[in-house]
Amino acid sequence: MTKKVDGAFHKKLTASISSIKAKLASVKNPERKAALKVQLKIANKIVALKKKYAAAPESKKAAIRAKIVAAKEKLVLAKGHVQEITKALDSKKVNSIE
Repeated sequence: MTKKVDGAFHKKLTASISSIKAKLASVKNPERKAALKVQLKIANKIVALKKKYAAAPESKKAAIRAKIVAAKEKLVLAKGHVQEITKALDSKKVNSIE
């Protein structure tokens, strides 16, 4: 990865964290709230790992990068889980209206 790509991802991640926090503030369903908290925790972990990576000596960077990659995969899974819960809740709303 180049630094340009890393920077773009960091900006995207920071925007994502802000978005998750905004959703957490307005959500009322406890199941969705818990899923959003997990997603936020993983996103914050990635940001912390990126800071640690920047300050790390060359010998430790490979291990930290592996942790970042693993955390990114978990973030994608958490995002999917939130979407599944949201979809299920939306379908419940539609069914209750009909």
